[in-house]
Amino acid sequence: MFKPQSGFTNSMFGAYAYDSIISRNQDHILVKMDKLIDWSFVEEEVLDRYSEKGQNAIHPLRIFKLLVIQHLYDLSEREVMLNADCNIIFRYFAGLGLAEDVPHWTELGKFKERIGIEAFERLFFRVLDEAEHLGIRISGKRIADATDVAANVDLKKCAKDKKDDDDHDYINRNTTDPDARFGKKHAKKSWYGYKSHINEDAESELVMSVITTDASLTDESQLAPLIDKERDWRGEDAIRQQGGDKGYVGHTEELAERKILDYVIPRDNMKMAKAKKDKNTHYLHLKYLRYKIEQKFSESKNRHGLYRARHRGRWRVHLRNLIIYLTVNLKRIANLLIPKIA
Repeated sequence: MFKPQSGFTNSMFGAYAYDSIISRNQDHILVKMDKLIDWSFVEEEVLDRYSEKGQNAIHPLRIFKLLVIQHLYDLSEREVMLNADCNIIFRYFAGLGLAEDVPHWTELGKFKERIGIEAFERLFFRVLDEAEHLGIRISGKRIADATDVAANVDLKKCAKDKKDDDDHDYINRNTTDPDARFGKKHAKKSWYGYKSHINEDAESELVMSVITTDASLTDESQLAPLIDKERDWRGEDAIRQQGGDKGYVGHTEELAERKILDYVIPRDNMKMAKAKKDKNTHYLHLKYLRYKIEQKFSESKNRHGLYRARHRGRWRVHLRNLIIYLTVNLKRIANLLIPKIA
């Protein structure tokens, strides 16, 4: 089992110190999150990962919130613990008393290993449930896209034993991440690593499902899995319109089977389909909103570290991507419900 969650109110000085600081920082994103979210879902979803016997572990909500801080500010595991020790708002959010030691940085990795992908997937969807409980309307409109994530591999070291220009296997012979592959967007854009595939709600801008593949897989191959992942959790009626760029063409029948309208942008040579869709105001509206998913990728890469993997192995890269989008969703919920004070 785990230790009960203590907080700042474990001393008169603690309550005095944090109350005045928190009251002056109501616009801080962590203060917003803590005020809005009912965090009880964390304990509910991970309870089965803890034994009733043995030594008490650190409360899972504390570690979960430290992971949110880590990915909100793109910190290493060591950095997040150092900052949590010194930053009173970090302590407040994580429920650490002023005189309390922060957990050792290795506890974050232990927690992820203990909880596993399945539980983190559930936590991801519970955050979406919480958004709806708080009154955020999630529409039936989706936009799918994928972006590159560079592998945590030194390609220069991999090239040391390259035989000649025809030797195309030198990376795979020497890579420290055997799950990574080469991917290509266009003639001038290639990378070694992974793809992060997401389906985003076009209206609320919440990320609704996440899949991580090696970089060699096509975007369109993951459209149906993205849709089905959300429908498995939120129900068969969760999605009504599916948009995406030209790379997602070819799934009209699959979408029709799921009672979803195909609003993917046609290729240039699909003149009849293009003419028909260009007369549909719902399609044009969803097409116009497609820029939002590019903004989401930009935010996730530039502010939260999505551009490059910190770990090796697809499941570890996926877990980090999942926590990044979960954190971005929490931030979006907070900013939708408590807009920034001018």
